[in-house]
Amino acid sequence: MRVLSAAMLFSAAMVVGPGAVTGAAGATPTAATAVTEASAALPSKASTPPGPRVYERRVVRHTNLERRAYDRRALSRSRCLDRYAQRAANRIAASGRLVHQNLKPVLRRCGGWKVGENIAYGYRWPRHVVDAWMDSPGHRANILEPRYRRIGVGVRRDSRGVVWVSQVFAYRR
Repeated sequence: MRVLSAAMLFSAAMVVGPGAVTGAAGATPTAATAVTEASAALPSKASTPPGPRVYERRVVRHTNLERRAYDRRALSRSRCLDRYAQRAANRIAASGRLVHQNLKPVLRRCGGWKVGENIAYGYRWPRHVVDAWMDSPGHRANILEPRYRRIGVGVRRDSRGVVWVSQVFAYRR
């Protein structure tokens, strides 16, 4: 199988299938990127962004709305994928870098045949992170992959209030 990756300054996408060699793709956040994202991702100072659990549910909802718009089936939440997505969100928030996790354990432990991951940072609002992923060919391909049936989402807000998000997809054999 092949590994597809698209790296951007604010997000990255990865797809892995059985026998694939996984590599890290990502970028270190820069001050210029953070300013651009902050201004795009903050609707107003009066609004309070959702907590992590609500943020995760809304990412799933907006992802499924995008899938429905392209005649794709809705994805179901997976506890196993949620665990890996949360671990990834925690790791990238702690390191301050967008680097993909090794997806081979996800294949084995979550019963997947093919898995993919989208990661991003700096989006306080779930709709904005999904919009950004849809504007990127690699991320969009993950969101619209017709064979995916399950999704996991992890969110971590770092000490500066920056939101780090991981979205993991899978389908079974």
